[in-house]
Amino acid sequence: MPIARLLAVVGLLSLAVAAHADSGTDWPQWRGPHRDGAAPSSPALIASLPEDGLKPVWQTEQLPAGGWGSPIVADGKAYLFIHFRNPKTPEALPKKKYPYLAEGKRGGMSAAEYVEYEKNRRAEEIEFAKLYEFKEFVFCFDAASGKTLWKNEKLSVYSQFVQSGTLTLADGKLYILGAGRHARCLDAATGQDVWDVLVPGVHVDEFYASSFAVIDGAAIAFAGTLFGLDARTGALLWQGDAKRRGEHSSAVAWRADGRELAIANVASGETICFEPKSGKELWRVRSEANNSTPVIVGDLLITYGSSRRSGLRAYRITPSEAKEAWTYQRLSDKGSSPVVVGNHLYAQGEKRIACLDLATGEESWSTTLDLASPQYTSLVAADGKLFYAFDGLLCFAADAKEFRTLFETKFDKQGLMATDATLRKRLKLDEVEKKPNGLEESTRIYKREVGDQGPVACTSPAIVDGRLILRLRNSLACYDLRAGKAVESSTAAAAAQR
Repeated sequence: MPIARLLAVVGLLSLAVAAHADSGTDWPQWRGPHRDGAAPSSPALIASLPEDGLKPVWQTEQLPAGGWGSPIVADGKAYLFIHFRNPKTPEALPKKKYPYLAEGKRGGMSAAEYVEYEKNRRAEEIEFAKLYEFKEFVFCFDAASGKTLWKNEKLSVYSQFVQSGTLTLADGKLYILGAGRHARCLDAATGQDVWDVLVPGVHVDEFYASSFAVIDGAAIAFAGTLFGLDARTGALLWQGDAKRRGEHSSAVAWRADGRELAIANVASGETICFEPKSGKELWRVRSEANNSTPVIVGDLLITYGSSRRSGLRAYRITPSEAKEAWTYQRLSDKGSSPVVVGNHLYAQGEKRIACLDLATGEESWSTTLDLASPQYTSLVAADGKLFYAFDGLLCFAADAKEFRTLFETKFDKQGLMATDATLRKRLKLDEVEKKPNGLEESTRIYKREVGDQGPVACTSPAIVDGRLILRLRNSLACYDLRAGKAVESSTAAAAAQR
């Protein structure tokens, strides 16, 4: 066979193997099958909403509120982790002397004054924690109907903010880092505990949003420092020192030279590559990244920092080194992670979304979002479309030439996904606003019925075989976004509710 034809056949076989490997429709961990926010395969999705909006195909029972864990989907089931707190007694709780102060509400405090305030606030929070009961829930739902299949409920402990990791499913087991440094493994079919181990270290009130990466038999996450457990038994394989500190970032897998390796953002704005089972470090680079999750495309590593100085950075990597390819310093976010579609990278930060050329880091376009304070939530992608679930849901085209909104929605109490105009019409707010003091009444109605609904902030949706699974305020909801199916599914869902 001529060499050119042989190479072509090999190339087609390689594509076939890759297509087979990516043909699965699961979303089994934080940021999807490859932990990069992208669905490897997808049917054609809608480019606009039905005029009357889109009803959920299913919506789960009302769920306890707590934490920012995102849903995962695997083997026909959807899973969710929740860290919940509830007052022990129905009496009104005493007013706090040191409530949490967002950055814009610190009244000109000096850095030293704020440090002292935070010290007092955390001490007060520990005392207040005695008035609450803390629980952790792992829910399993039928991914076709939303029916609860099982629930694992466990008493938990106080943490400064609610524990907020996302479940990881690997080899029929679910992995989660719970509050108080408890690493847990559950049987995904039954919800029964497999193991529950305490990660070494001192717990006061820390919370961690790091999600396990299960790589080469090791379960890896951050709990103050990076650590690795035997995925089968929970035995501690290794634990990092002060140079491997971290709290909220998640490690990613990288296959190179026939080996399974791991890459993670650690303290002091550095990113490391290491062996999963031994923790042996192979290289370290100053990426200026922190809470985001790294993204790997072939031999290109993308990191994202929380300041413009840090920005987005790309590195050409091998098992022995990382060489910087480009830096983009016009965007930043405290925890959001970027996504790659084709030859371009898309990232959200500072009320903006930017599209960059993956090879050069040059900006193709950027746009400003009409949102108050979007942060932490990561983009997901499928079928050449990108989704940003914050306050509502924004869908835009993966178009390297321009920012092109396909649809932008809000949600009402019944889970209806619709445009703002459609929801206002359903609530008859134009008529309300004609009354005396109508604007005030309209504002109250809208806030109650729409403004207080929608996705849980800082979570990201799963997208599986054209179905978007979102964590709403008190439930999970599934929306069929397949082209030609959306209206049909919405009609069927409406009929089922009658």
